[in-house]
Amino acid sequence: MSQVKALYTLTKQMLDRFKQADQVDREQLINEFDEFVAKRGQVIEQLSGEYTEEEKRIGEETLKLDRELQQLADQYMKNFQKDFASFKKKQVTNKKYINPYQNLQGNDGSFIDKRN
Repeated sequence: MSQVKALYTLTKQMLDRFKQADQVDREQLINEFDEFVAKRGQVIEQLSGEYTEEEKRIGEETLKLDRELQQLADQYMKNFQKDFASFKKKQVTNKKYINPYQNLQGNDGSFIDKRN
């Protein structure tokens, strides 16, 4: 199999995984994406400068798939960041609910009796 075809296959597989992202565990998807990036880097290093017409067509299709994959990965990352921010906010709100007087400072409202 030519390296162009291998690159196309890898990109197509990763794109399909991102399209099914809601059915897959986040950590598993991130690990698969890391592996994809590593494999893709190896395949790109092995590409030669001479291509047939079919390889050029496959390369153009791979570029289209790669753009779509980048959009899906960016959207996935934005959703992850939004979920993480929401989690942090809930965590802070929960701590304030449990102990609302934790961050109070000062002596306002206190009375010190100095009788001898």
